[in-house]
Amino acid sequence: EHPGLGCDDPEAEWRIDLRHYHKCILVTVLERLRLPPGALLLDWGSGCGHKSSWAASLYGLDVLGVDIVADSVRWAEENSIGSY
Repeated sequence: EHPGLGCDDPEAEWRIDLRHYHKCILVTVLERLRLPPGALLLDWGSGCGHKSSWAASLYGLDVLGVDIVADSVRWAEENSIGSY
């Protein structure tokens, strides 16, 4: 069994590596929200938890990730920052 098959590969979901675009969008949104460190952020459709991990590590946010893909949730629980 391979939980989160594709979570390790940045090109798995979109067929190209879009991490730098996703991170730029996340940073732009969080800069505008101005959430204080320790604020709870809900990541609805969190997938593998990459964006949750960025939010936690860059902004000190407590992140709760929610996703319907069980394999991605298992991978996020083992490899990402936050609760899933």
